[in-house]
Amino acid sequence: MQDVTVTDPTTVTVTLNTPVSTFPDYLFLVGRMGIMAPAQLNSENCATDLIGSGPFKFVSQSLNEKLVVTKNPDYWQKGYPKADQITFVPVPDSAVRVNQLKGGQLDMLHTSGATDIDTLKNDSSVNTLIQKPGYREIRYYAMLSDSAPFNNPEARLAFSLALDRNKINAIQNKGLFTPANGLMDIKAPGYLKNAGYPKFSLTKAKALATKVKAANGGAFDVVLGTTTDATNTAEAQLVQEQLKAAGIEATIAQYDQATLINKALAGDIDVLFWRNLHGGYSKSSDADNYPWWSNYNTAAGKKNFINFSRFDDTATQDALTKGRSESTVSAAKTTYTAFNKAFAAGNYILPTWYINWTIASQKSVSVNLPALPDGGGKPLFVYGRIPVLGLSSK
Repeated sequence: MQDVTVTDPTTVTVTLNTPVSTFPDYLFLVGRMGIMAPAQLNSENCATDLIGSGPFKFVSQSLNEKLVVTKNPDYWQKGYPKADQITFVPVPDSAVRVNQLKGGQLDMLHTSGATDIDTLKNDSSVNTLIQKPGYREIRYYAMLSDSAPFNNPEARLAFSLALDRNKINAIQNKGLFTPANGLMDIKAPGYLKNAGYPKFSLTKAKALATKVKAANGGAFDVVLGTTTDATNTAEAQLVQEQLKAAGIEATIAQYDQATLINKALAGDIDVLFWRNLHGGYSKSSDADNYPWWSNYNTAAGKKNFINFSRFDDTATQDALTKGRSESTVSAAKTTYTAFNKAFAAGNYILPTWYINWTIASQKSVSVNLPALPDGGGKPLFVYGRIPVLGLSSK
């Protein structure tokens, strides 16, 4: 942004350095976190002294135990929120979360685990809302490409060739998730059924691993970073086993979610087990990709700290810059198709499967998606999230 000026008490005018047709998309959802009142900006306790115009008001919080909010009677959207009070309870282990829902300790949950989804959708005592194909997140393994061993393209290729993703999907997800061979889902501009990622070949992986070892004193060791969830542990063990068969030694490092994110931001993990939405947040794929992968807005010699692979090449960076200025979806499709191919050619991540986020609730809970205030339909079900202002008891 070049400049922001106050036009009147309820309007600001934003001047951009370059055209960004999807700028309004940046102001939606997580973008709103950057739109803060002076009372927040000037407060040392803004993280806990909450203010705003949302549907619920802060009541209490016990860190890592629960957050209680109550209905805002002055909420601007007539008829909302529906619920008088909501209690948010963090339950890190997905299996425990499912059992607590079935046992009545929870009224609602969201999950991205195939085993959980399979259990819930076949349980007649709960309702499920399952995300459909179109704008789903992708599970992938992000390789740290600016340091050894993955600053060597042959090491990245060896890693990708060593993994039988279809086998991992079949074991880990019972084959319920659709394999992914690109960065976007089927309705997103830039989608490709196969962007060009390497197919499993143990023979080729072994040969490349031997070559990498020869150039590194006989070592090809990597750290796999994931959370402490039992499902993620099982997945990491499958990856570790397949890498070992190719001659790559992998150590599994598990962290709580916050620590894993901090380590990813710091570039401290060789292979990050991650999932994200890179097509669907905006109509042009811009807001889904540019913030995550572009290095053009960083200081000289630095890289985007949420570019977890730390890659930097002309083909991907030029496509990202061009894509954000495209004025039509058809033009964006052409540009992001090129980006998808260039991204695969660099082999910075290895996509595995699409995530069918699922929300499950007790029969006593009514899940309504309120109409958007501009008349543009209803909110997208993305990231396993829906607006809580439509939740109520039957």
